[in-house]
Amino acid sequence: MTLREKVQVVVYDAPAAPAGSCACGCGGHHREQGDDPLAGANMELQARALALTLEAAFPGKVAVEYINVLKDPRGSRLPQTPMLCSLAYPPPLVYINGQGRFAGSLPVERIREEVRQVLEG
Repeated sequence: MTLREKVQVVVYDAPAAPAGSCACGCGGHHREQGDDPLAGANMELQARALALTLEAAFPGKVAVEYINVLKDPRGSRLPQTPMLCSLAYPPPLVYINGQGRFAGSLPVERIREEVRQVLEG
């Protein structure tokens, strides 16, 4: 199975940035996470755990990517960046095969069910 045939799950995140240092120009108001230096890394670790879970459930059929829109070179060109910066949707945003499916958390069981439906469809 080639990468194009795999179900693509992308987790877009905008971890809290110090005020005035936000790459999207929003002033760094993404989340109230205090001074926790692991707050942004936590979602990346959750995305890695999601990847392992989906690989176990659907071997070789799913690709998971985590994108920090504030650090990724593509961030300024991604349509998800303004959505996250405007706080229209809470991070993270989860897209499955290019369609927005979840916002605000990483619901592993629901994502697994969506992927199963895509693979069966």
